[in-house]
Amino acid sequence: MGVAPRSPAIQVVCVGRLRAPHDQAGAEYAERVARLVGFRVDEVAAAPLQRGAAAARVQEAERIRGALVRGAWTVGLSPDGREPRSSEAFAQWVERRMVSGRPIAFLIGGASGLDDDLLGTCDETMALGRLTMPHQLARVVLTEQLYRALSLLQGHPYPH
Repeated sequence: MGVAPRSPAIQVVCVGRLRAPHDQAGAEYAERVARLVGFRVDEVAAAPLQRGAAAARVQEAERIRGALVRGAWTVGLSPDGREPRSSEAFAQWVERRMVSGRPIAFLIGGASGLDDDLLGTCDETMALGRLTMPHQLARVVLTEQLYRALSLLQGHPYPH
């Protein structure tokens, strides 16, 4: 009988794969985060939009739920969510969440965002800012901010 893999401290569940020009930056920051803490990215397939954005979001939500680490503190990324005041405030938030012992799972929707029902079941929602950005870019921004937060918490210098 095999040993079940340990849950990561941080998980990002996102719709779709990173493509150029975001793929290189996304891979770089994911690698940096993984050097500092247990980290994994789970990509789920995007649903076709031919039957409408709402139907696609429902399908994608089911795929996201299926990829979540058990017991994770879920954070749905949404422009309507709480926006951290600064990178330092985000680092403090990450530290408080990690001390709780539960993994943190950030959820990033596809081209039409996250399903409202899925957002309603999240432990909290968070905005990366009020500007609209492509979901692939949001993934890069989130991963960079996670690296910055973890670097700050561990006393590593990181340029501003």
